[in-house]
Amino acid sequence: MKKTFLVAGTDGSKTIEAEQLATFAHYIQNVQYRFVVTRVPGDNSIGVTHRNSGKRVCTIAYGSVAAAANDYKVAGLSALQALVTKVGEARVASALRAAE
Repeated sequence: MKKTFLVAGTDGSKTIEAEQLATFAHYIQNVQYRFVVTRVPGDNSIGVTHRNSGKRVCTIAYGSVAAAANDYKVAGLSALQALVTKVGEARVASALRAAE
């Protein structure tokens, strides 16, 4: 049986039921945030979703999933770390705090 998780729609409310592929926690600026790796039906992309808000944080490339030997947790953490490296820890943490 597939696990599901409600993700935010375009208006920001948690309305779309997505497939939950993995969960993990990660510290950003010494604060622990929880994430869910999700796939929305009808959309082939896989993404890292902020657990509290249901908002997508970043997309995971299929090559990253393959490189992680289909371990969605590892691929999700790698995508999140790449985002933090690209835009900075302060910006990511600020966006996550605002989403909560």
